[in-house]
Amino acid sequence: MRRTHPRFFAGIISILSGVVLFACSAAGIIAYTMPREAEMGTWEGFVAQYEAGLVKETRIYKGEKFFQYQTKDGQVRSVPKEDHSLQTRSGVKYMDDVRRGMLAAAAVSCLLLAPITAAFTTVSNSNRKTAAPIQQVKKPATSKEMPQTAPKESAAPKELPKTPPTPPAPPPPEPKEDPLFTSIVPKPVAIQETSVTFQDIAGYAETKKNMQFVVTCLQNPGLLQQVGAKIPAGILLYGPPGTGKTLMAKAIAGTAGVRFYSANASEFIRRYVGVGAENVSNLYKEARAHAPSIVFIDEIDAIGGARGGEGENQEYRQTLNALLTEMDGLSKDSGVMTIAATNDFEHLDPALIRPGRFDRKIAVPLPNYDDRLEIVRLYAGKRNMSEHVSLETIARDTAGMAGAGIHTLFNEAALHAVMCGRGIILPEDIDSALTQIQTNGVDSRTFNEEDRKCSAYHEAGHAVILRLLAGITVPKVSIVGNTSGSAGLTFFTEGENTQFTAKYLRNRIVAIYGGRAAEELIFGKDQVTAGAKNDLQTATRWIKEYLQGGLGGSLLDSEVFASVRGREAEEARSLSQELYGEAMTFLGQHREQLDRVAAALLEKDSLLEEELNSLI
Repeated sequence: MRRTHPRFFAGIISILSGVVLFACSAAGIIAYTMPREAEMGTWEGFVAQYEAGLVKETRIYKGEKFFQYQTKDGQVRSVPKEDHSLQTRSGVKYMDDVRRGMLAAAAVSCLLLAPITAAFTTVSNSNRKTAAPIQQVKKPATSKEMPQTAPKESAAPKELPKTPPTPPAPPPPEPKEDPLFTSIVPKPVAIQETSVTFQDIAGYAETKKNMQFVVTCLQNPGLLQQVGAKIPAGILLYGPPGTGKTLMAKAIAGTAGVRFYSANASEFIRRYVGVGAENVSNLYKEARAHAPSIVFIDEIDAIGGARGGEGENQEYRQTLNALLTEMDGLSKDSGVMTIAATNDFEHLDPALIRPGRFDRKIAVPLPNYDDRLEIVRLYAGKRNMSEHVSLETIARDTAGMAGAGIHTLFNEAALHAVMCGRGIILPEDIDSALTQIQTNGVDSRTFNEEDRKCSAYHEAGHAVILRLLAGITVPKVSIVGNTSGSAGLTFFTEGENTQFTAKYLRNRIVAIYGGRAAEELIFGKDQVTAGAKNDLQTATRWIKEYLQGGLGGSLLDSEVFASVRGREAEEARSLSQELYGEAMTFLGQHREQLDRVAAALLEKDSLLEEELNSLI
């Protein structure tokens, strides 16, 4: 019996199949997203494995008091959540959200798409089977096959069957898109960083105060319109690497409670011309659709460098022009603000940083002592620290370090403690980590006694002049070699001042020459080693700073008046000889302190600040 409603029956069967398929999929999804059976680990162990690159995936469960992570070798461990934050780490999956997303996808696929597709296919097949077959036309008989008897005259001629119409030609296939081209036009993804606020950033009180106005612009646009002010089109954060520019931008979005769209400028530049411009357009289109929002472009110098330089191409120029066009097209009521970050502010294109595009520029400098102390307290509070570790000393010894460097310092100290079989960080772990970072290498002892004696007097010369003449604190002196090529090191802590006086610069250069001067004073001019190469390079830079600052005999800018360079070079050589002589004279006058420090270094390899001060 022929079915009169094939679509109805096919739909019923397909829906039932989809329900069964969804039930099986849901069971598998729930089993996949449930916590696994694993032994309980510690937060310190997780951090150590994460920093070493061994963590493959981290899972967070909303209703549980622990999270789980899987290492690359397949091991799974559970760690108590407590108050630890995992938002800044990659590979984190919130399993409740993953479960909802997978169940929604399975529901759409199993209960909607699969039944519709199956029903359509069934009906199409049914229609093809019930269609009347086309009558075949018999070929006319040939002369050999024709009958010999003639047809009757009265018989009417038979009507030949009509030739069936030629079926229409199938439509040409649509041109396939280039998968390489389509794969490099990604759809921007909003990153909602509501939990990162200014309260989560240690230090930088003045910088955060300058950024508070951005939050006001996003939260109260009506107040700006009341006084006739316009929301800034763009904010440019600039400063040295590792100072937390990206974290500042996330804190602005989190404090204001708006969407945060993040992209790296290098991601816009692609192989095909025009793709970068399309990526920029897609990013701003998505941001306008979900306003108020922030578009953050990191390392904007990758596309925002001055045009006309080396390596520029058509794709680079089109991408930058697209960004400029998008920023010009944002009205004051669009609710979209652009924030960019760079550590190469001097080489940005003038058209990008002119008023009307990046209206406000905020510097994010290296942290001062108070900022470093707050950052040190933040990272120290997350680790098991010995009570003998002085956070104030760490903040003083990390002068010139950014927040990222201080984070690395604590991580290296934690790794050193683990390697030594301890579960607590001691002062020697901090000292080893600081040496590791500042020398870019691992300690390795020098066993030659003659070399050790030469290194001891060399470092003692630096330390005595730094401490007695320049008045600079010396936290540590060491004659332990390292993989950076140095046979010894003298650590010192300079002040936070950025303006140097002539007296300070002269004493600083004398201290640099102190190592070579001590070698000549003790061993003679013929026995001076070439180990002072780095000292001479450093002294040359400081002498250039001295002369270019107008502290020498000339008050001209040598970069403008090229004709005075010969005279400046002669003055630099004369100044170097003069300051080297001062170093020799000063060490000769303090020979007793020099000998005591060198002898202590030969005995202990390293001297800390308290020991050095007692000897001097």
